[in-house]
Amino acid sequence: FHQLTVIPNTAHNYLCLSESNRMITAARTVQPYPDHPDRFNYWSQVLCKERVCGRCYWELKWSGNNGVRISVSYKSIGRKGRGKE
Repeated sequence: FHQLTVIPNTAHNYLCLSESNRMITAARTVQPYPDHPDRFNYWSQVLCKERVCGRCYWELKWSGNNGVRISVSYKSIGRKGRGKE
């Protein structure tokens, strides 16, 4: 078991971080994060500090009527605009 830690400077402004940057909640209002070149500005995404390799799986708590999406990405993914990735 390994917990992942979110990189705050990558969090989209409609994501709320809590519990020492280990919990992410969709926010109804824009969060007052400072502008940063690493921040996602179109898709509600965030990156984690830890790398994953080999066989991995995620356990999460989810509630609400909206879906949730989890993906694996790479550090150099585009952060601005819709992108093609």
